[in-house]
Amino acid sequence: MARKVIIPMELKYDFALRAYTSIYKGFFYAIREECDAATAFKVYERLCKMGDRIKNLANFVLTVFKIEGNDVEAIDKWFDIWAELMGMERIILEETKTFSKAKITKCNVKTEFKDIDGHCLIFTNIIFNTINPKAIVERPKGMCAGDPYCEFIAKIEE
Repeated sequence: MARKVIIPMELKYDFALRAYTSIYKGFFYAIREECDAATAFKVYERLCKMGDRIKNLANFVLTVFKIEGNDVEAIDKWFDIWAELMGMERIILEETKTFSKAKITKCNVKTEFKDIDGHCLIFTNIIFNTINPKAIVERPKGMCAGDPYCEFIAKIEE
């Protein structure tokens, strides 16, 4: 007879999140160690673009949460949801339809090695491009680069 184990949803979420971040960081560390940081970036970008993985994720979140529009406010809503799903702490410091500045003070995918500190921009650029191809993201500060927090600036230039 098969037994059904009841596991609280919070525990399932915590398990899934820890497994995801462990594999994510482990991927970078293993390729970086075996090859180099540039190869880790190249392989990760290829993985993100294969089968439109991240583009499909972006569209899924847009649809499920009924995010409309393609301005910076829509992009920020998307990342607010992503931050909540990932257990990140994200604060919007400034926001208009064409500009925003956000600060991340807790990030589960923060890496230990400074030579792979730009990994998040691969993912972020795909999300931005999916929502609005004219959107640009900059990250002047990054925890993976040794800063106390990450700062992301989003712009849409006409």
